Amino acid sequence: MNGVPSKKSKQQIRVLLFSNYQIVLESLKLLIEANGDLAVTGLHSFAENVGRIGSIAHSDIAVVDLSSGDRVEIISDLLRKNPRLRVVVVIAGLDLDSQANALKLGAVGIVQKEQSTKLLLEAIRQTYSGETWLNQVLLSKILERSKSGEKKFDKLLHRSQNGSLTPRELEVIRFIGEGLKNKSIADRLSITEATVRHHLSSIYGKIGVADRLNLVIVAYQTGLLEPAVVLGENLQ
Repeated sequence: MNGVPSKKSKQQIRVLLFSNYQIVLESLKLLIEANGDLAVTGLHSFAENVGRIGSIAHSDIAVVDLSSGDRVEIISDLLRKNPRLRVVVVIAGLDLDSQANALKLGAVGIVQKEQSTKLLLEAIRQTYSGETWLNQVLLSKILERSKSGEKKFDKLLHRSQNGSLTPRELEVIRFIGEGLKNKSIADRLSITEATVRHHLSSIYGKIGVADRLNLVIVAYQTGLLEPAVVLGENLQ
């Protein structure tokens, strides 16, 4: 399938679409382009050679429609082509195994096919702004499978107990666990957003993670976050 680039302004989020079903691709294109802040850069199938799709380098978000039997590895293929790409997966809600695998391969958003189109649009915007988009059931599933990483979690807990993580950094982690964005965290702590970003960079470096999702997973496993507060409803 050939890419179908659309006219876009600097403010528009550039969205690349992948699915093995033409009707899905065309429907998603109509849905997305009905919004002035979004533009579709291409429609592609899983059969195409990702390395030859030039629009990947010029896209911000890839929406990948996954069905049973589809190659979940296309996510890592896309990220190798454009490491800055944010991947949102659309998948059946009962397929928790594939959802967990998609996150492991680098997806930052999961939208279940049973959910509304409004949530897909919001997931695109939120992941573009640097957030993650998933629900607590999926997060719990991932956490159940992370037993093999207990040494890493024990190391983090040791660090936090011995002063490597400062009290302010622990506060930031707690607010991240509640699903708050940087601006809300800044308001709660009476600091600037730039200071929040500085704290997050420090936390990521100390813990050895690259994003909010993995920060929450590690913090949950070590007991720094309680299960009840992990990821707010705005990330469902």
